[in-house]
Amino acid sequence: MVLPGLRRRQSWSIALALNTGGTPDGGNQDNLNANSGGFGQTRLGRIVGAGGKQLLAKLNSARKNVPMKVFLLLLGFYTANALATILGQTGDWDVLVAGVVVAAIEGIGMLMYKKTCSFSTGRFQPLIGMINYWKAGVCLGLFVDAFKLGS
Repeated sequence: MVLPGLRRRQSWSIALALNTGGTPDGGNQDNLNANSGGFGQTRLGRIVGAGGKQLLAKLNSARKNVPMKVFLLLLGFYTANALATILGQTGDWDVLVAGVVVAAIEGIGMLMYKKTCSFSTGRFQPLIGMINYWKAGVCLGLFVDAFKLGS
């Protein structure tokens, strides 16, 4: 003998735990287990699927011009090494070179990441993006030179 109140509480807990929108067949347990087989049918599954599609789209867009991006990164690394060794050799130009490098890095960052800049829209956007890879190489080169000076 099953109490009527106990049966009603069990159906509520199943409906609230598995599907917040209610059950399609009035809380039938067999139907709930049959419909929950697909990964994309849940909200979490849809979020994971959409995130995976966005990640693949970003990876595919990043694959464009890979040799040019690597070249500019290495050119920036070489530029930082040249600035640190050649111009810093006498010791007179250190402050001036550091100021110019910081101004260039901040100016490129402003052009790249500022939303309202007129240069960032249109035909200059790919050029600014490529210059940003050179800037990243310069920052990496100066970072490595700082470690060389510390050792």
